[in-house]
Amino acid sequence: MRSVLSISLPAEKKREIEERARKANQTTSAYIMKIVELEKSLISEDELTLMAKRAEKDYKSGKTKSLKSLADLMK
Repeated sequence: MRSVLSISLPAEKKREIEERARKANQTTSAYIMKIVELEKSLISEDELTLMAKRAEKDYKSGKTKSLKSLADLMK
């Protein structure tokens, strides 16, 4: 079941969203739903900070590899 969500935006932001939806060949609603789904897959700032801290800890403890190329990573 569909329901309506009304939001208030500055006119320029509304035009931008509508233009992006048009370029994506989508309705404004479909475009916004797509953006919300994409946002779910993004790494949060907290997650990124935690990953960086773990990587730094691994580096300092010698748990890293020296590679000549990215292909060496697959070995």
